[in-house]
Amino acid sequence: MRPERLLLTCLLFTGCSDKPPTAVDLGPGANPGVTPEWDGGVAKSQKGNLRFKGPERLSLDLAQALELPSTSVCNELGQYPCQGVHGVALGGVDPYEHSVYETPTVTGATTPIAVERIVLSACNARITLDVTTPASAVVFKDVALTSDGKLVDAASPAVATAVTSLVRRAWLRDPTQAERDTLVRLSADVQATGTASPGVAWMQAACLSVFSSAEAVFY
Repeated sequence: MRPERLLLTCLLFTGCSDKPPTAVDLGPGANPGVTPEWDGGVAKSQKGNLRFKGPERLSLDLAQALELPSTSVCNELGQYPCQGVHGVALGGVDPYEHSVYETPTVTGATTPIAVERIVLSACNARITLDVTTPASAVVFKDVALTSDGKLVDAASPAVATAVTSLVRRAWLRDPTQAERDTLVRLSADVQATGTASPGVAWMQAACLSVFSSAEAVFY
């Protein structure tokens, strides 16, 4: 995909406008249950120099946002760091193994797949910790599951708080009401597929959709 197409994708996702945003970034730990008041406006960049994060920045941002050790964000076969395995696909260099000495000017066909692979792995690591040790949960705090793995109440404040926390960690802003409602309604779509443990599957889908969005993988 050429850079101009990636830029267009980001603009379509974020809906850029001249109207300045009204929301205040409170950070991932500040009152995540607050009702979103962001009006959808996005401040126009003065430089207009949009860049894809690349392997190192992408992995480190995921580690920081999801409060994971950098070594546990993504490892292929449990031992090879994904930012190394997929480094070239993510726009990095690899002079020793693949003789790639310069950053490519365009992204490859496998770049979106590599992004999703790393993001999903990081999301799974965070979800596993939150579900198995709820007392120390970071994102999905107090999100209750039934004995058959469903969300006890998709409309609960805990679910809305988890969605708000995800968005703040990935996009560094509050979600709009429409964005939050869409992610909450996703739980019904996931459950309708008949998948096992639909509650956890919703957590995976919500986390993946937020952290693999254009707003999360560009800076």
